[in-house]
Amino acid sequence: MNFLYKLSNEKQEGADNMLRYIFDPEFNKYGRVIEDFDFSQLKQYMDRIKASKYLEEQLSVEEMEKLPVCHKIQCQLFHELPVQIGYMSGHNHRIHGVEYHKSKVIHIAATDCVMYLGLSQDIEPNHEYHTSRMEAFFVPKGTAVELNCGVLHCAPCNVNGYGFKLICIAPKHTSEPFCMKVRTDKDKILFARNKWLIAHKDSDIEGAFYGLKGDTEAV
Repeated sequence: MNFLYKLSNEKQEGADNMLRYIFDPEFNKYGRVIEDFDFSQLKQYMDRIKASKYLEEQLSVEEMEKLPVCHKIQCQLFHELPVQIGYMSGHNHRIHGVEYHKSKVIHIAATDCVMYLGLSQDIEPNHEYHTSRMEAFFVPKGTAVELNCGVLHCAPCNVNGYGFKLICIAPKHTSEPFCMKVRTDKDKILFARNKWLIAHKDSDIEGAFYGLKGDTEAV
């Protein structure tokens, strides 16, 4: 079935777990769509990148960070905080794990994709989280979204056989490994610098807390 046709039908049926558009009002609690900033330099760079056969993440890409737009992003969108610019790409149809940051992050869809989002305040006291609490949003190619602090997200899902590509912008050092870290019960989901992660037991993410429950099959 055509993906956009399926999306339209689900919206008409009004299902609770339907796939929404990123421009729907339901997205407002997670962040905002950035419509007043020119990210074309980053998009042009990603046009040269082929989607990986598997999930790939590059936290910081020097060539992207040397583009003139990086300085504008730091000044206008991150209030002069140093930022890292990288990307994710690949083929994905599962929710392997959900993460959040205690800072905003910006994601720019270099292809059509689907993002699954949730709120960190819905994490249970025992650090478990159920995938049924997440909402799925179709993000058209070229759309830039700013996610609020504490918004749970995961690797996007592709909507066709060509895979997905997503530009990722965050404060410098986000998701980098700790130099020295001793995990305690209080921070057992703190996985990396500025990265809190809850993984599914089948994800095989070394060192992660396996507290993700529910159906992990996505689009």
